[in-house]
This record gives sequence, C-alpha cells and structure tokens, in this order.
Amino acid sequence: MAIQRIVLTGPESTGKSVLTVHLAERFGVPYALEYARKYLEEHGPEYSYEQLLPMSRGHLEFQQSFVPPQTPLGILDTDLINYKIWCEVAYGKCQPEIIAAMEAETTHSYLLCYPDIAWEPDPLREHPTSRMMLFDRHLAEIERLGRRYEVIRGEGPARAAAAEAAFLKLTHSG
Repeated sequence: MAIQRIVLTGPESTGKSVLTVHLAERFGVPYALEYARKYLEEHGPEYSYEQLLPMSRGHLEFQQSFVPPQTPLGILDTDLINYKIWCEVAYGKCQPEIIAAMEAETTHSYLLCYPDIAWEPDPLREHPTSRMMLFDRHLAEIERLGRRYEVIRGEGPARAAAAEAAFLKLTHSG
C-alpha cells in the first residue's frame, strides 16, 4: 500500500482540528493535531520570522511522532502549506527550507476547509476578516503543487458528512 496523508487545511476557524479528530475516530486512522497551536500555547502567542523555521521543523517531528512515516494512511491537521502561507502573509517572504520541505510532501492530499462557518475568537487567531483570502491562497498553493483535494463545506453534521465523503473519495481513488 502506498503512503498517503490526508491533510485538513485552510484558513483559521474552519473546523480543521475538529474534523481531524472526527475522521480519525470514524475511520480508525492515526492522526496528528496542529503543532503550531501547541508550540504557541507553550511559548506564548508572539513569534518572529526567525521562529517559523524551527517551528516548521518541530511540526514535522511532532507529526511523525503521531503518524510515523511508514504508516500507510494518516490524517494531519495542517502541513507545511500552512507555514508557507503564514510566513508570506505575516512577513511577505518564506524561508527556502520551508518551501523545499513543503514541495517534498508528495504523499499529501487535502480536505480544504471553506470559511462558511462562524469565526470563533481565540487568542492565537489573527485573521477574522481575511479567511476568504487565506482560503484562496491555500487553494492556489494546492493547485500549484498539483495535489489532489476536495473542498469541505457545510455546518455541523453536514460538514462532518462532507469530510467523510471526501476522505473516502481521496483514499479510494487513484
């Protein structure tokens, strides 16, 4: 069986973490939650351009500790596309190492979460009015990389059902 990672991605406050856990439990697949949240909760909400590179390295190690590289199928709450967009939006540039590592994540297929649910305030969220712009940037990056994806829409149980159907489509087709 080929290695495959299903990545929940998209703008903040679109249900990525909730859907990650839901899909993992529903299909009995190992998963890794978002590392940046864990890092910022432990180290404080302030960060710099220079911190994003070691944070992205920590992200890869963290995910591999929950979904080892040899595991055939795993679910990830974000990947390095998020770091690239984060760098570019916050600083207008991105470290080449992050871009190269992102381009090497060739086993990734995406459930791209559309910003059609209410934004929820959170001390680590920064872009309540920019979610559509962030969605468009994620979509453009996924398409630029030529990766498979499905857009997830809807609220509550309808969103979970859409994610389940998209997960099955991505994991059962070539």
